[in-house]
Amino acid sequence: MYPDEVKVDRCYSMTVNGRRIIVRVTKLFEMTTRVARSEDVKNGSTESPTMKSTVVRFVWRHAAYATGWSTSQQQLPLAYFAAAAEKEVACS
Repeated sequence: MYPDEVKVDRCYSMTVNGRRIIVRVTKLFEMTTRVARSEDVKNGSTESPTMKSTVVRFVWRHAAYATGWSTSQQQLPLAYFAAAAEKEVACS
């Protein structure tokens, strides 16, 4: 699946540790991370480059039996989520 195909309030099937799960995307957001090189830290520099990445927040449930969605939300970088998502499925 391509990263631009992942949308909020849609469900996708995945296989994790040999078990099929359904995930429902609850939020897509940008995360900014500061990256400091060791040379910059040694020189006492206060400026560090930043990296922006899109993160997918989701809940999940077992595909074989619908016992309800997970109580805690999980999150993955968009690229990892898109690689793991097999296809879009119905959320029911």
